[in-house]
Amino acid sequence: MFKRLIVITECLALVGLAAYASASPPAGTSAPAQTSTSRGERWVRSHPFHISALSSWADGKLWEVDQYREGGFNTLLVWDPWDTLFQKSAEAGFPFHYNVHHRHGKTPQDYVDHVQKIVDKYPVCTGLLVHDEPVLWQLEKVRTICDALKESFPGMLVYSNALPMGARRATKYGFETEDNAPDDFYQIYVDQFAKVVNGDVLMVDIYPINDGHSSLYFLNLEIIRRKGLELGIPYWLFIQSWDRGGGKPSESDLRFQLFALLAYGFKGISYFTYEPLRGPAITDKESKPTSLYYHALRANMEVANLGKTLRFLKSSGIGFVTGQHTNNGNRQNNPTPSGMRHWSSLKTRPQQLLDIVIEDSGSGKDALLGTFEDDHGHDYFMIVNLWHHETMSASDAAQTVVLKFDSKAKYVTRLSRETGVCEKLVLSNGLLQLKLHGGTGDLFKLHDEQFPGL
Repeated sequence: MFKRLIVITECLALVGLAAYASASPPAGTSAPAQTSTSRGERWVRSHPFHISALSSWADGKLWEVDQYREGGFNTLLVWDPWDTLFQKSAEAGFPFHYNVHHRHGKTPQDYVDHVQKIVDKYPVCTGLLVHDEPVLWQLEKVRTICDALKESFPGMLVYSNALPMGARRATKYGFETEDNAPDDFYQIYVDQFAKVVNGDVLMVDIYPINDGHSSLYFLNLEIIRRKGLELGIPYWLFIQSWDRGGGKPSESDLRFQLFALLAYGFKGISYFTYEPLRGPAITDKESKPTSLYYHALRANMEVANLGKTLRFLKSSGIGFVTGQHTNNGNRQNNPTPSGMRHWSSLKTRPQQLLDIVIEDSGSGKDALLGTFEDDHGHDYFMIVNLWHHETMSASDAAQTVVLKFDSKAKYVTRLSRETGVCEKLVLSNGLLQLKLHGGTGDLFKLHDEQFPGL
């Protein structure tokens, strides 16, 4: 409908990601200003965008590093202390994070000694997850262990993982009784988890597929986003990659989980699970790839390309783009989920962006607008197609989204998900037509400065 001219422009690359924080940029490139002093932010910026999956199947004997790496995963999450997994990772020089269970000691020094034995033998360990889903009365102990591990292993990322929103009873989160729990008990739980544990990143697990996918999903993402921004630490998410009783996530389901969290500013992803620990997952019981493996392979490559820049951006806003549906012959706007703002009310939205129109109609055919800022005050924005369904591939759930800009905007620059290079998209009468596959999003800017982190 609307013609556009795409001019591929060269993106200058920074070399040596691991040495980036301390090295001078190569001639002709500009490194993002390092304004953050948090351990987590420094770790995130000096490592590739974190994409891992939890593995602990059959003592690790069926896990193969080449298959895992080719699936687009750059770090292994070892859930149990299986020497087989540690050894395979170390022999391949492939980094892993280790889930330090709460049963590995009575004192913080016990945990340090336990980890030290693993690190001495397998030096590719780059992160430690301490006590999955602790409740309120466990937080102080988790804090003392995390502090001891940070001091002993200053180059490692040390963090815990919070419970998700959705439990009807406050006692689920560690409140003594229902009577003494406030109405906003989950918000208080997250506040306490983040401040007391003081992890290098704020992580949570949310598994929305085959569970009604209520508006609590977006509200939970927003609660974690706000707390991470308030404390100045990156925030990560466990996503669902197993059958929760209604089938594995479809391709559009998987992409929805990945790209929606990118729009919210999440800077790390872990799949739960890689093998079928709870049900059919990315591989089967013989470690053979399932269809979800190939969906993840393609999506992870795109996430990694965008993640090179997103590591250096700070989320400045998130807004809902409502589609329309037909009710009794009348066109009506789809509802905006609880706790979300309509994109047009965002003060951080690109001022030259006048309107966003979703051409297709139907319940659930909506989009997200995420806005970002880099260290130099330059603005970026991301558009994500939220349409997904358990029976739909990414192409089946594709939507056409039209962006309307004012006359001053002649082009926008997009960081290509597929190639990782910059594309200059020339506007036709101020219009840009995007066809986004189900659950998929694109990252843009309106200025000429370099995308950071490339």
